[in-house]
Amino acid sequence: MPTTLVGLLVFLVLLVPGFAYTLRRERVASSRDVSVFRETIELAFVSVAADAVVLGLFALLRTIVPSWTPDIRQLLREPGRYGIDHLGSVTAWAAGLLAAASGLALLAASPRFRRREHEAYTSGWTLLFGEHPGARIYVGCLLDDGSYVTGRLRTYSRASEDDQDRDLTLTGPISYRAPGETKSEVLPDVGAAAISARRLTLLTVTYESPS
Repeated sequence: MPTTLVGLLVFLVLLVPGFAYTLRRERVASSRDVSVFRETIELAFVSVAADAVVLGLFALLRTIVPSWTPDIRQLLREPGRYGIDHLGSVTAWAAGLLAAASGLALLAASPRFRRREHEAYTSGWTLLFGEHPGARIYVGCLLDDGSYVTGRLRTYSRASEDDQDRDLTLTGPISYRAPGETKSEVLPDVGAAAISARRLTLLTVTYESPS
C-alpha cells in the first residue's frame, strides 16, 4: 500500500477504470450480493488490465514517435523537476491515458461485449425484459385484488433474486381495469405508474420492434 500522500493519490487514480467499470456494470447487469473481497478484486483486476493495455499502446507510440510523448525515463529519474518543466505535456498525457483506460473499462462493461449472464444469477424480470434488446416492452400486470394495469416498461429492479421487495415502473398511456370489470380504460392525466412485486400475481410481456 502507498505510504505517502502522492503515492495514495496515484494509487486511487489508477483504480478509476475499475470504478468506471463497476458503475457501468451495475446499470446494465443484474445486481447480486458478493463479498467486499470479491468486489475489490474485480475492481483492481479491471483497473490493472485497462491500465496495462493503455500503457502498452503508449509504449508503442513512444517507440514510433518519441517526440510526441513525454520522456518516461527522465520522468522516473527526476519526477519533480521533469514534471515542473513539462507540466502541461505530462498533465495532458496523464489525463488522456486515464480517460482512455476508463473508456476501455466502460466498453468492457457494455452488454455488447459481455457474455450473457448465467440464469443462476439472473432474475425472471431480467430474463423477460432483456430478451429482445432495443425492443419496446409493454407490460401487463394482474394484481392480487383482481385489477389489471398495463403500460410501457420504464424501469425495473435488477436484483438477481426474485423477491417481493422490488418494483417496476410503467410509463403512459396507462390502462387500468378495475376488479370484476371486463374492459380496460386509459387513465386520464396519468403519465406513469409503479407496481410492487408484492402485489403481482401475473405479469405478461409484449415486445414491439422499434420503427
